[in-house]
Amino acid sequence: MPLYEYQCRSCGKTFEMLRRMKDADTELECPNCRSNNVERQFSTFAAGGCGTSGSRGFT
Repeated sequence: MPLYEYQCRSCGKTFEMLRRMKDADTELECPNCRSNNVERQFSTFAAGGCGTSGSRGFT
C-alpha cells in the first residue's frame, strides 16, 4: 500500500496515511481535529541505486 501525505484545511496539520490506491482520494478524517476538510498533498519519492557514473568506483 502506498503512503500518502495529507493536510487538514481546518487546523493545518500535515499527516501521512497508508491507503489503497483506489481509496487515496476518498473521505478522510484529520487525526488532530477530526475535520473531514482534508486535502491530499503532492508528494515526491526518493530512489537510490548504484551505477558506474562518477569517479568513486561504486558499482
